[in-house]
Amino acid sequence: MKKLVPDPRLVVAIFIASLLAGGCSIRQMVVRSATAPIIDGGFASMMAEEDLVLARTSIESNLKLVEGLLRSDPDNHRLKLLASQGFTAYALAFVEDEDPARAVRLYKRGRDYGNRYLADKYDIDLLAIDRLDEFEEMVDQLPSSAVPGVFWLANSWASSLLLSLDDISAISNLPRVERLMRFVLEHDEGFYFGGAHLFFGAYYGARSVFLGGSPEKARHHLDRQWELTGGTLLLGMYFQVRYLDLPALDEGAAREHLRQIIDTNISPLPDDTRLINRVTQARANYLLEHLDDYL
Repeated sequence: MKKLVPDPRLVVAIFIASLLAGGCSIRQMVVRSATAPIIDGGFASMMAEEDLVLARTSIESNLKLVEGLLRSDPDNHRLKLLASQGFTAYALAFVEDEDPARAVRLYKRGRDYGNRYLADKYDIDLLAIDRLDEFEEMVDQLPSSAVPGVFWLANSWASSLLLSLDDISAISNLPRVERLMRFVLEHDEGFYFGGAHLFFGAYYGARSVFLGGSPEKARHHLDRQWELTGGTLLLGMYFQVRYLDLPALDEGAAREHLRQIIDTNISPLPDDTRLINRVTQARANYLLEHLDDYL
């Protein structure tokens, strides 16, 4: 009789299943060792994608994968940070323009994951603090290693607030976001392509002078972001149009900058900027076609 040799793939599958059915620490070990390379590699591949339809589909599936993995490994800080970044990026790139109300919900989801990351890693639950002075004191206690969590919490939180300015509670929370972004500037101003400088470019450029806005401060931050990235992130120039050219009613500068964004060949630029740059080009093209509505 011919001896039956078990399929090695089946053996591996049964082995992993038995581990996952075991204790919590074993299950977490398997999740982290088996999925970390896949998650990191998939995220890098996604950020290098130029096809927006493919990128959108990939982000949606990856976000549910990350949330599913968090159910098996709820103490995984890396997954919480990816979830915060992922929901924020997805809402900004693909949801905000077509469904602002849904974008707010997604931004809040990203905000909550960022807060969970900080709460679990540094034992500070920033969303649970009522008083602004206590909030600022707790932020001051964070080490510089907290910059990634602080940035994504602030980024998602700010995005949700800016879509909810008819809500008085949203306006009252803006100083908290400002303090978080100042923490990023103080400890690592170049983090995520100088993202904190982009925030302050919009923060000072979107408001009138009577409400604390300042075109000079906005320009300083946007120029600094451009300097830090060497102009590899087109989002900085897009912010130049939205928060400096258009408020000044400078149609010539707006058209010139939008055309420059659209005509830029993004292929030679760093891989991790490609998706952001492609989204920026799509937004620039839309804005150029509807520029009269903003002037």
